[in-house]
Amino acid sequence: MTDALVYLRAALKAFPEEPLKLLRFNASDGHQVDDVVDSSDLVIEQINQSSLAHDEDASAIVLASDMPSRILRTRDAASSDPKPNPDSAPEQFLTLKALIFAVAQRGERAGAYLRNAAAAKVVAIPALERPGVVEYLLGQREAWEGIVPLHDEAPKESSPAAAEARETVSTQHAPASKRAYVPDAADLEFVRNLRAKHEVVLLDRKQALAGSYAITNESESAATQSNVSISSTGDLFGLRALLKPRLEAAKRQLQAPSKSSAPTTAPNAATNAARRSRAQDPIILLSNSPTALVNMFNVKALLQDGMFVPPEEARRQARGVADQVVTIQTRSDDEGSNIPRGQQLARRVLVVDSAEAVNRLGSGSMGPGQDPWNRVIAVFTTGQSWQFKTYRWKDPRDLFKNAMGVYVRWNNEAPNPQVRDWNVTDLQVDRTKRHTDKQLVAFFWRALNNWLQRRKPHMQLS
Repeated sequence: MTDALVYLRAALKAFPEEPLKLLRFNASDGHQVDDVVDSSDLVIEQINQSSLAHDEDASAIVLASDMPSRILRTRDAASSDPKPNPDSAPEQFLTLKALIFAVAQRGERAGAYLRNAAAAKVVAIPALERPGVVEYLLGQREAWEGIVPLHDEAPKESSPAAAEARETVSTQHAPASKRAYVPDAADLEFVRNLRAKHEVVLLDRKQALAGSYAITNESESAATQSNVSISSTGDLFGLRALLKPRLEAAKRQLQAPSKSSAPTTAPNAATNAARRSRAQDPIILLSNSPTALVNMFNVKALLQDGMFVPPEEARRQARGVADQVVTIQTRSDDEGSNIPRGQQLARRVLVVDSAEAVNRLGSGSMGPGQDPWNRVIAVFTTGQSWQFKTYRWKDPRDLFKNAMGVYVRWNNEAPNPQVRDWNVTDLQVDRTKRHTDKQLVAFFWRALNNWLQRRKPHMQLS
């Protein structure tokens, strides 16, 4: 048994490039019209009713344009129980006119299609279901979830392939006819190669602690070396016993220079060397203003450890006594660093908060090359010009040409209007989010290194 949807789909599939070629529309008075919207009858030409193929000699099929098809207005209704029927509930199904209108409007976008359908007073297909319905009508897909099958349509499971599958399943479930699983030889070889070359074997804690060690036992009197191996039993005490002679020999070598007599001038020479080394270190100059967010109490925690401590709290922890010079130590690659890799310091930096302290860091010899102000690489300011009265460069414009200016403020406070005319780097500290401090410090060192690369390449930190 066939119905209107089957005939319509056969006509639309006959000419994919021009799907409406075999359709003709008649008005209620019998005259032919150009648009399906104005029609009352649908005439399908050149479609054989038995084979549903294109046949020029086939008689015309006349159907009412408002006849409901078996395609639901929304496919969600297909899951209802009992399922709707075009005869008992035609209002739940799309008419032939609505389907032909959707095919004619297939090139329009969703919004334009909905507007055109409303203007033509045609039921519109939902936007998400419209592509699937049109593809089904044009034969680009064989099924659609929102179609109610014919009453005498045989279920899909009754096909020969499905019947054979049911027989196979019933045979497999029969206890008497179970067959042994025979794996494919190619699959076996593939799995074997996969396990041998690419599989990672996970170890438990006990297996991970156990291991095989090879220890080189060097004799001080012999040039030859012999390897001593420990079996994978996790015997760490045995490993320590074998390493003990080598550790004691290393300790004796380290203590040997200290036992030798040293001249009385050694402390003075070491002190002079330390002074000469200190005379080459870069200098960061802080503001000694009481309102400064970075002072001598919290600068080391910020620039070295990447953690901002409020100045009042840092002063209280230090009991009100600050160091005259704060040293920011160099970090090596094997130590934990709060500064990201690539921004780690490669030199020691000295931090002071007054012009007198900068002058004391000089080497004591005369000459422009020994001027400690030439080693000042950054100046922290609070935006108050009185801070620079005792500096070598009293004008902020000259000062920030010879040292990078840094202005630190709370992120929720407006900046000092005076710093807008100064060449300074703005650092905004969050009042509560301490996890952002490391990012702020990394930004500072990166900006300082870039400034040194342009202005003082011989003082670069990394």
